[in-house]
Amino acid sequence: MLRAPHVGLLALVLALASCDACGVRRNPKAVEPKAEPAAEAKPAPKVEAPAVLEGAVRLASPEAPSFLPEELERKVVDHVKRGAWPAECTPPKVADRTPLRLTDEGKLSGVVVAVSNFKKASPQRPPRVHDVVIRDCRLTPSLVLAQKGDRLRVTSEIKYPFMPGYGPPSQLKTLIPGQTYEVELNALGASPLMCGFTAPCGRTDVVVLSHTYAAVTDEQGSFRIDSFPADEHVKVSAWHPLLTATETELQIAAGETKSIELVVSPLVR
Repeated sequence: MLRAPHVGLLALVLALASCDACGVRRNPKAVEPKAEPAAEAKPAPKVEAPAVLEGAVRLASPEAPSFLPEELERKVVDHVKRGAWPAECTPPKVADRTPLRLTDEGKLSGVVVAVSNFKKASPQRPPRVHDVVIRDCRLTPSLVLAQKGDRLRVTSEIKYPFMPGYGPPSQLKTLIPGQTYEVELNALGASPLMCGFTAPCGRTDVVVLSHTYAAVTDEQGSFRIDSFPADEHVKVSAWHPLLTATETELQIAAGETKSIELVVSPLVR
C-alpha cells in the first residue's frame, strides 16, 4: 500500500507523460497553421533599349588644315634659346603639322564628336590612364579624349631630355627613358601637350569632358556613340583646334539608331 506522498509523486509523473517535450499540453482540437503560399516572382525591371548615333565628319575643303610651326612647341622665355631638333630622330616634315587625315571620300579622322544640352546622366566608368609616347621625337597619338578624373601619362623612347608640359607653363618636367610625366585631368576643356626649352616634340591635344557621350572619328572618318541620351533634344558638335566648330540638333528615340554627317571647315586664321 502506497503512502500519500508516493501517490502524489505518481500522479505528477503521469501528468508529465501526457505533455510534449516542450512542456506544453497537447490539444487534440488544435489546428495546424496553413503554409503561406509562395510569393509570386516579381518581373525583372524593364531595360530601356539604348539609342545609337553613328555617322561621319566631312571636310568642306580639298585639303586638310595644318598647324603653324610655332603651334607645335611650348613658348620659351625670351632669353632662353630653344634646343635644336635632336639628331636621334628623323628631320621634321610638313606632314607633322597635319594631324587630321583626309580620306579619298573627303572624310576626316581624329575629330571629336560630342553631345551637349542633355539631362540624363551618362554611363559611369572607372578612371583611365591615357598613354602618350614620344617616338621619333613626336608625340603619339595626336589627340586624347578623356573624362574628368582620368590621368595622362607620358613616356619617351628617345635618349634625349625632353621637357613635356600640360596645363600651366610651370608644369614642365625633364623626361628621359624609364621616367614618366603624369598629370591628373581635372580641368574640363581642351589643352595641348607639348615640349619646350630643350626641343619640340610635336603636339597632342587633350580633350577632357564630364561625360561619355562622345567619340573620335576613326581612320575612315566615321564615329559611333552607343549610349546616346534617348528621347532628348540635344546638340551634337564636331571639334578640333584646326577646325571651325560645327553643331546640329537632333533627337533619337530609345532603341533607334540614327546616322548623320557633320560638315566642318578649316579654322580661319
